[in-house]
Amino acid sequence: MVTGPIRPPSEAHSLLIRVTENCPWNRCEFCSAFKQDKFHIRTVEEVKEDILTFRRVADELTAWAKQVGSPLSQVAVANDISWLGDDGITSAFLQDSDTLTMKTAPLVEIIEFLKQTFPTLDRICSYARGKTLCRKTAEELAQLRKAGLSRLHIGLETGDDELLAYINKGATSQDMIDGGKKAMDAGFEVSMYVMPGLGGKEKWEQHVQNTARVLNAVNPHFVRLRSFHVLPGTPMFEKAMRGEYHVLTIEGALAEVRSLIGLLDGPSQVVTSDYAWNYFMGDIDGKLPQDKQKLLRAFDDAIDFWRRRGEPARSPFFSGVRRSEN
Repeated sequence: MVTGPIRPPSEAHSLLIRVTENCPWNRCEFCSAFKQDKFHIRTVEEVKEDILTFRRVADELTAWAKQVGSPLSQVAVANDISWLGDDGITSAFLQDSDTLTMKTAPLVEIIEFLKQTFPTLDRICSYARGKTLCRKTAEELAQLRKAGLSRLHIGLETGDDELLAYINKGATSQDMIDGGKKAMDAGFEVSMYVMPGLGGKEKWEQHVQNTARVLNAVNPHFVRLRSFHVLPGTPMFEKAMRGEYHVLTIEGALAEVRSLIGLLDGPSQVVTSDYAWNYFMGDIDGKLPQDKQKLLRAFDDAIDFWRRRGEPARSPFFSGVRRSEN
């Protein structure tokens, strides 16, 4: 049974089902994951065997909990299993980075089998590239939604075409809009991930303006903040070390996200910071439009905090990279 480690923070307690291995694109210049591994689509039989193995594990732990008279959740935690609770398994996440690359018919078969095996499931989620969503027909997406796939996590990163090309994302802002809209129209819950700081010192304004443009066009259910970090071993690291890219400071990054929230006008978007590397933002979680002022005040408070700390020039993105002065 193979389980990959990469999943959204919100899927920390989901059952992880590895349907594809690694990333079909694997060329984003900010990313350090999967670089030594080839992309592979697993067979339906392999995935079904994994699902049945998880079923056996769940049944064994359920029987043991009854035997010892302890809550199932406690027995699961004692066995280092986070996906099994007192109500059974309620959420699952399909791995790895772009499950929808699989042809629709076998993916539907896997999702239906997963639902049949675990009737307590009320949420099945997956990563999906914007470009992949563009290639799926409306009928295919409707089939996946009907089968039980309920939420898609899309790495927007930025809505700025210059930056998308600069990081070699393999998609344009229009791809992101078209793919996001198709997912919304098919009835999926859609999470779009934004990378605060990606524009650096020179391009932060166009990053903000065009990212807001895409988010307002799609109006996803969730806007998740996942701050950009310059990771050793990536092309972006080399660019930063050569002085071609200048990371933002804490104050600059906070001001950037504050500007982004000010430009969002889609109804019922949840803006959330559920990422460990967003520590410098503070408590950011709210629904638009009703919580916009609360979110803006939270960023004002965070900026004031770091100013009082006397560290407004420190970069949260990578301390070893040449820093900007502003």
